[in-house]
Amino acid sequence: MNLVLSTIFYLFLVPASFIESVNEIPEFLLFLGRFHPLILHLPIGGILLVFYFDVLGRIRKKYPDSLIKNGLGFSSVFAILACVLGYFLSLEGGYAEKITDIHMWTGIGTAILITLLFLLKKSSKEKLKKLFFPLFVLTIILISITGHYGSILTHGDNFITQYSPLNEEKEKPKIIDSLQYFSDVIYPILEAKCVQCHNATKQKGELSFVSETMILKGGKEGEVLLPGSAIGSNMIKRVVLPLGDEKHMPPAGKNQITSNELWLLKHWINNGANFKDKALAYQQNDTLSNLLDNYLEKDLEVLSEASITAINKVMEAGFSVHRIVTGQPHLSVKFIKDSISREAMSTLKGISKQLVRLDVNNTDLTDDMTKSINTLKRLEELRLDNTKISNKTLNYLIDLKDIKILNLHHTLVDNKGVAMIVNKISPANIYVWNTKVDKGYAKELMQNSQTLIHHGIFEGFAEIKPLKPPKLFTEQTIFADSLMIAFNEPLRKAKLYYTIDGTEPDSTSLRYTQPFKITNSINLKAKMYQAEWLPSPTMQEEFFKIKYKIKDYTILHQPSTKYPGGHKVFDFIEGSISFSDGKWAGFEGDNLITMINFEEPLAIESISVSSLQDAGSWILFPKRIEMYTRNENTSFRKIGTINYDATNEEESKEIRRKRFKLEFPKTNAKYIKIVVHNIGKLPKWHQGAGEKGWLFVDEILIQ
Repeated sequence: MNLVLSTIFYLFLVPASFIESVNEIPEFLLFLGRFHPLILHLPIGGILLVFYFDVLGRIRKKYPDSLIKNGLGFSSVFAILACVLGYFLSLEGGYAEKITDIHMWTGIGTAILITLLFLLKKSSKEKLKKLFFPLFVLTIILISITGHYGSILTHGDNFITQYSPLNEEKEKPKIIDSLQYFSDVIYPILEAKCVQCHNATKQKGELSFVSETMILKGGKEGEVLLPGSAIGSNMIKRVVLPLGDEKHMPPAGKNQITSNELWLLKHWINNGANFKDKALAYQQNDTLSNLLDNYLEKDLEVLSEASITAINKVMEAGFSVHRIVTGQPHLSVKFIKDSISREAMSTLKGISKQLVRLDVNNTDLTDDMTKSINTLKRLEELRLDNTKISNKTLNYLIDLKDIKILNLHHTLVDNKGVAMIVNKISPANIYVWNTKVDKGYAKELMQNSQTLIHHGIFEGFAEIKPLKPPKLFTEQTIFADSLMIAFNEPLRKAKLYYTIDGTEPDSTSLRYTQPFKITNSINLKAKMYQAEWLPSPTMQEEFFKIKYKIKDYTILHQPSTKYPGGHKVFDFIEGSISFSDGKWAGFEGDNLITMINFEEPLAIESISVSSLQDAGSWILFPKRIEMYTRNENTSFRKIGTINYDATNEEESKEIRRKRFKLEFPKTNAKYIKIVVHNIGKLPKWHQGAGEKGWLFVDEILIQ
């Protein structure tokens, strides 16, 4: 009896939006909700079958009235039951509210129409019978709409169109060096195994994997990703649980993550879970290289075997020929006779489709013999070292886009030739010791390309990499009187140079040897230098000296109760790029309007407002900041405005904080009013378009 009353109570008296937690709902109702996907197919199949017999009966003039009536009765009962069970299923949460509401109301509308059709069929009034077929067509349309939104809730909004021929499929990279670790390797794994239940419209556990922002945001149980520790990341913890465990992901019965995919996920997380790096930005190993090969664009052309006649001609010309892999047509060729000729090189045309490695080193090869090389389009490795070739031969290589390794040691090539090769085909490695290539020029060329140019016998055993950027030991960036700036200890041989005026540092800038004191606001930039290493990326940090501490202020619209604390705007404690770190004041749809009262008029010339951008969490920068001042017996007067395009989709992709600084002529004021304008409604490109945007502020500073 209690169970029946409980069911009626939740069904008719408690809308889903008023339920705070799944824990408040009787488990039996959640159990019943799981039957919704099973039951809903009965009215769908029933009504479609009845519609078929109705149309067929009208065409044949032999109408099965009893069959139609019973079929509608059957469909009506199970349509109503599907609505009830669907409501119970929605109580579990994890579904997009708008899509759920559309699915629910179109489903209810469908059930009502089916029931109405059943009643019309039983009616004897001719006027009502005329409405039957139009309403039947409307029912079929509505049930199709209901089913469409149901598929979006269950499988995501691109479930139907995912494999449509009209979709423009992203082209896969063709070489391993071009693979982006996250977008080309990790995301396809998540898309195939996780996104079905964790997407923009269906967020089980309040978790979505559709973007970098949503992954970093985590879900109901906190962060899903712990960069540097795969075993500490909830994403991996769930995957490695026994299949029978109710917390195992993906759930039993779903497409499971393979051992190879798990290895890649762990490797990505253990190496920092960077969303921008290339796959080979980390230390390479055979396992990684082998697994990454599965994510490359495969050559769909079926490569035929080289003919025996063509191979024999090559061997007779003085080359040895070997298969690279047993059973595969790809060939490796090396010249082994004493003297090479143009005719010998021309024989290679016969195996051009199969030839991927060519070695003609230590021969008397000249530029006059190499023109036929331009036909060897599949070459990946080419050894021309210890020959008499020059830049003229390099001109024949510019169309060989697959070359990864080019050895030019002890040849006549120079700076111009190597620059041409780097710019045209950009091999992974070029070896140029004992050539006319200048070592300094080679280093400069490498800084603007992805090619490693080896200029010494022992180069190539270790990759030339840039230094890591310097790290600040000083965490505080706001100060009242003075502040000591200290860096973490640099590498033993590395030198740290810095500037404090915002200019780019170089080896002629101030060198850091010990902590130093600042007494004014500065824009600090720093860079590491060391011989035989590329310079580090530039580190940048702004330090802000406050002139006045704010004690007497009023905030017109208090922050949301979810992110409360108007005092955070003036506590001189800066927030991180995580909006939930407790250091931000959050305003949902409202502007931040604060009025500050000084004990006596003070001279001011700038204000600074720190704000946060996290578009995936509906947080955007302010669109405008206005400054007003007044004194006794005067009205507020606007003295400055900053306008900002907070709706720029491209600029909004990154999670970041920004300090907006408004400068104006020095003004004496006893009262200040600052208005930080919320974006208002979210822009059209946003997934929450039309909804209220959030404004997050953690610090307002006055000078």
